[in-house]
Amino acid sequence: MALKVYHGDPKGNDSAAVKAYDAGVREGAFGLLLNSVVWPMSNFIVFACMAGTAIISLVSVNKYITEGIQHAIGENRAIKIASLITYSIPFSITADLTVDTGGGQGLAIGVLNLAIVIPQD
Repeated sequence: MALKVYHGDPKGNDSAAVKAYDAGVREGAFGLLLNSVVWPMSNFIVFACMAGTAIISLVSVNKYITEGIQHAIGENRAIKIASLITYSIPFSITADLTVDTGGGQGLAIGVLNLAIVIPQD
């Protein structure tokens, strides 16, 4: 941060370059402090949301579906195998093709997921 953003120099002869370096170090340290506070809070929020989702799903399954959730895929073995292939192959191919692009596998898989979900609305 101090070198790239503030263009400071820790060994500089110019006092402005040293001050810029010090300001960059201070800002970077403050950013790391905020990250160490915000990250755990966001993890707890995600945990609470996922726990709420699990509870709502459990209540829904117990209240509205008496035979369980197995009927969603069916008892047919061929349908189960086909659905596993259909659900996993596009994501594994996307991850494999974007390994060396530098854009990130998460971004490519997220775009693929949006391309699947948005037309369903």
